[in-house]
Amino acid sequence: MIGPFIRYLAYLPANLAFVLAAYVLSPLLAGLSLLTGPRLPGVLQWFSTLDANLDGGVAQGVAGYRAGLRGWRLWWQRTCWICRNPAHGWQSELLGMPSESSVIVRQRLSETPKNQWYVMETAKGVRFFCFKRDQPLFGGFYLKIWIGWVNKSYDGRNHHYAFQIGPRRA
Repeated sequence: MIGPFIRYLAYLPANLAFVLAAYVLSPLLAGLSLLTGPRLPGVLQWFSTLDANLDGGVAQGVAGYRAGLRGWRLWWQRTCWICRNPAHGWQSELLGMPSESSVIVRQRLSETPKNQWYVMETAKGVRFFCFKRDQPLFGGFYLKIWIGWVNKSYDGRNHHYAFQIGPRRA
């Protein structure tokens, strides 16, 4: 099981660089989207999500995302969407693990505290893992911790690399 951890740590610097670039470029990318539409052109879409366009928060019913916005408000909403899902395309396409014929070989779930641990294997026998924890904090907030590769494939092709630690509202 050491191999997947070493691979994960080896990818970490690239992941942090991609995420930082997504944050820095998010205002420019959102501005470009006002000219090109809600899906960024070509590889620029890798700075956002592959399974949704920049208006994905509206379609998914995410609190605070509204339909029908224009101008600065639309630009701000799209900037926020990129920052909410920074570099998911890079994390899937470059750092991800193929989902075709991958299987879960071990799974451990607990409710208190809410923990999820998965060990998965690609069709070629390469193992990878996913750890998720929702740590309750206060006032309806919790600390969301995702490390490894997400246990489900959002884009239908890859399990994307995950390094997400941050507060969320319950």
